[in-house]
Amino acid sequence: MTALTHPRGRRILAIGAALTLGALGILATGSAASAAEIDPDQTGSITIHKFANPGGGTANPDGTGTQPDTEPIADVVFEVCAIDGIDLVDGTNTGWDALNAITQAEKLAAGAQGTATLGAYALSGCEEVTTGADGTVSTGALPVGPYFVREIDAPAGVIAPAIPFIVTVPTPAVNTGIAGAPLDGEWVYDVNVYPKNTLAESPRKNVVRQDDNGAALGAPVTYQVTTKIPALAAGETYDVFAITDTLDPALTPNTDLSTLSVAVGGGAAFVQGADYTATWAGQTLTVSFTAAGLAKLEAGQNVVLTFDAAANAVGEIQNQAFVNLNGFQLTPGVPNGPGGSPTDVVETRWGSLTVKKVNAADAQHGLAGARFEIYMGTTDAAGCIADIDTLDAVTAPGTTSPLVVSSGADGSVVFPGLWIGDTEKTVAADGTVSDVAAPGHDYAQRCYVLKEIAAPAGFILPAGAAALTEVVVAAGDNGTVALIDIPNTQQGLPTLPFTGADGQLALMIAGAALAVIAVGGVLVSRRRKAAEDA
Repeated sequence: MTALTHPRGRRILAIGAALTLGALGILATGSAASAAEIDPDQTGSITIHKFANPGGGTANPDGTGTQPDTEPIADVVFEVCAIDGIDLVDGTNTGWDALNAITQAEKLAAGAQGTATLGAYALSGCEEVTTGADGTVSTGALPVGPYFVREIDAPAGVIAPAIPFIVTVPTPAVNTGIAGAPLDGEWVYDVNVYPKNTLAESPRKNVVRQDDNGAALGAPVTYQVTTKIPALAAGETYDVFAITDTLDPALTPNTDLSTLSVAVGGGAAFVQGADYTATWAGQTLTVSFTAAGLAKLEAGQNVVLTFDAAANAVGEIQNQAFVNLNGFQLTPGVPNGPGGSPTDVVETRWGSLTVKKVNAADAQHGLAGARFEIYMGTTDAAGCIADIDTLDAVTAPGTTSPLVVSSGADGSVVFPGLWIGDTEKTVAADGTVSDVAAPGHDYAQRCYVLKEIAAPAGFILPAGAAALTEVVVAAGDNGTVALIDIPNTQQGLPTLPFTGADGQLALMIAGAALAVIAVGGVLVSRRRKAAEDA
């Protein structure tokens, strides 16, 4: 939680009344008679109750009633200084009139630690006190007189000091009718004061649901800017609420305003055109609430702006938004920029993938015409295996069809951009953004699995697990160098007739055998004829 910084004029109006119940002693017109009723020898104290706006409870100067029901603020350091030269017990109204004459500008000017004067009066005997876990702290014993109280330090979450104020010891009582409370006309020596700060949480930016939106470059990237609406002091209103977001050039905004929304986290939507206006000017989105929309804001709401862009380049793409809510400084320790208080910086990460389809017999021979689908893994380099049973195919942007890429003339298979990871944080049902990374998102590299679905002409398409190839893609990979070779084996050829030397030898042997048979036949025939002639 962080305290809000008001524009100075508004802070004076908003907090002045709530700060000093002790100021009743200043604003009351004392008389010499009532002043004489003060015991100049009695000591008192000042107890400071430091709570968040709007406070609530019954904040009485005597401490009766109920404590504020908002968050106590610990470790806030106040300095309590005596105002010299003003006498409250001289039997006249001179001292009281002098206190009433000190201007708000003089109090603000004296608010800095170390300032030794308040207007025309010196400050002395300054005592530092620090609030505890319950948001309260008391001074030591204080003599009767006027005191100047200023907030001089606070933890990092509290960025706006309370407006400095004056308290008198004693302070006129307020008759509340509560048992034990003092009556009007009595004096309270142990004075309770209730300076409050308006607390706020820093606005948050988040990138969400990229695994649902798509993993191919050009798919929508959904951003959310969340602002928790702070509780204001009594009498304050929400006067300005605007969000500006200038996208990195590596993002192409979706300027279709029908895709943009503003809603209460987990609740109803605000109406575009009636409750707020939205405009794109180049890379800059501006969303401004109208009077009607401002009137609908409630303390504690998470107001969530949701819009889309698309990554158009690989690498680590960062972005930040700015929120202006009444000019408050919402982000602790960081001054407002022209657009208000900055959100945290979010990042989405992309890398290109190139593999090469080659001849298994000659890796230098790239093969054209192979076709691949690609599946997004759920792990980084660890556990990257060629298995797609539980994985989703990467779809072509704007479609539900698997993205298919073919190898080129040199065998290169190029996926021009793949989602690697981002800084998505988990979000509660009411829209509160946590500091817990969404599972499976904060990766600098991611496992992908390629599936070959068509082989180059003349080559065999692998079957089953052999068609799958795992590869690790890193954020910023530019795809200019193939990360891996994927080989294919040539198709087998049908059996051909004998040819060549071996075939010729076989034919020669067969021919010789036939010749021998023929010669033998001739000899047998001649012998038979000779025998017959004899």
